[in-house]
Amino acid sequence: MEGTERRRLTPADLLAATLSRTDRVAVTGASGWFGKTALDLLFDAWGAQASERVAGYASLGRDIVLPSGRVVPVRALPELLTDPAPTVLLHFAYLTRDRTAELGVAEFVARNAQISATALEAIRRHRPRVVVTASSGAVYEPDGSLAHDITTNPYGALKVLDELAFARAAEQASAGWAIPRVFSVAGPGMTNPERYALGSMIAMARAGGPIEIRSSRPVFRSYCGVDETIALALSAASHTGGVVFDTGGRVVEMAELAKAVARSVGEGCGLVRPEFSQFAEADRYIGDPAVYTRLARDAALTLADLDQLIDATARTGDMELRLPSSTGHSQISDPA
Repeated sequence: MEGTERRRLTPADLLAATLSRTDRVAVTGASGWFGKTALDLLFDAWGAQASERVAGYASLGRDIVLPSGRVVPVRALPELLTDPAPTVLLHFAYLTRDRTAELGVAEFVARNAQISATALEAIRRHRPRVVVTASSGAVYEPDGSLAHDITTNPYGALKVLDELAFARAAEQASAGWAIPRVFSVAGPGMTNPERYALGSMIAMARAGGPIEIRSSRPVFRSYCGVDETIALALSAASHTGGVVFDTGGRVVEMAELAKAVARSVGEGCGLVRPEFSQFAEADRYIGDPAVYTRLARDAALTLADLDQLIDATARTGDMELRLPSSTGHSQISDPA
């Protein structure tokens, strides 16, 4: 009715409103942060029916534990090609950027190319009505151009290629699609929290502090929810035809983030940081939030504030187990 404010939705509400009663959903990267969050959202949206309508895929078939505590079976990724066709593909399988040092560029590229090739073939065979895959803020070079050098920025360059390939494959299958370029996110189920500024700070706060920031220059990040990003991408893919967008959220400098963590998790523990260098240039890993903000407004999605995001992230069970050596430059890993 005109003049009546719409009910504000949670991410699970938005998934339930976006998906149809006949949809079958495949989630790749099911053992990673985005994949586990997607599975939890689907169970929240569909209840017991999710067991019959949702299939998770990871590098190996096994049982995994979701942030909610649910235990669900997942299948090996190649089985996606021969399993019953999903109508919705949420593709989050990928080796994260930190694996480059471990594997070397050639092996890192080869393994990720194989993952992408499997998912692209699944789109060709199954022709889902909706495709969502996650990209990264790493696609941007410092000058704002897109990554193009596979040797100096293999992760970002591969993500640029993935964006092009998945958009094309979805269009050829007549599927709606959305690709969020992920910057900094928060929420329960964070994998390897020591790789992230927020996870590192929560670990130090839980250990009694102080929270240590080693950067001598300002460091800015923008935080939104993992669940929000998934829900908005699915909604956008279902209603806009095709879109690539940067994740948005609250912009904070690391000292502000540390103070919020200390307040929420660390019982007011202290903060240690060197003085800024006189000529220090700020480190900003922040996208353009315009599309993300519009999608949330159009979908009537309630976005979590910073304290809510911190509280949700702190529910990750092993935050206190692996204290990092530094939070100076947060290692912004990506979903997988």
